[in-house]
Amino acid sequence: MKILFDTNILLDVFLKRNGLYKESVVALDYAVKGTVEGWISGATVTTTYYLVNKSLDRKEAERHIRSLFEIFHICNLNRVVLEEALKDGFRDYEDGVQYQSAIQSGLHSILTRNKRDFKKSNLPIYSPGELINILSTLG
Repeated sequence: MKILFDTNILLDVFLKRNGLYKESVVALDYAVKGTVEGWISGATVTTTYYLVNKSLDRKEAERHIRSLFEIFHICNLNRVVLEEALKDGFRDYEDGVQYQSAIQSGLHSILTRNKRDFKKSNLPIYSPGELINILSTLG
């Protein structure tokens, strides 16, 4: 299963966000172990660096970015992704970029904490809890 991990899942883990950390770290662990094929948008890398650097420090931001390179495949961020994201009609352009990154890379689904942001998606959208439930029933 090829899954795009939305930026918010990574930030839950890296910033240890209360109430969100536990399920997001389990979902991230599926990518670490290869249970799922984890992907992120190229935009996720820069956004994650910016927000982790702002909340923690540069050294931590760099460490987390290096970990992303070890765990995830990275979707191309190119003109097609950016233009198609404008056409999709997502309320938030960044969500459209995430969606088009998944579409253009042939991914199967998107993992996010904000499912309502992806109402226009033709791909299945899962929360971390839903992914955990699906994978636990598969064994």
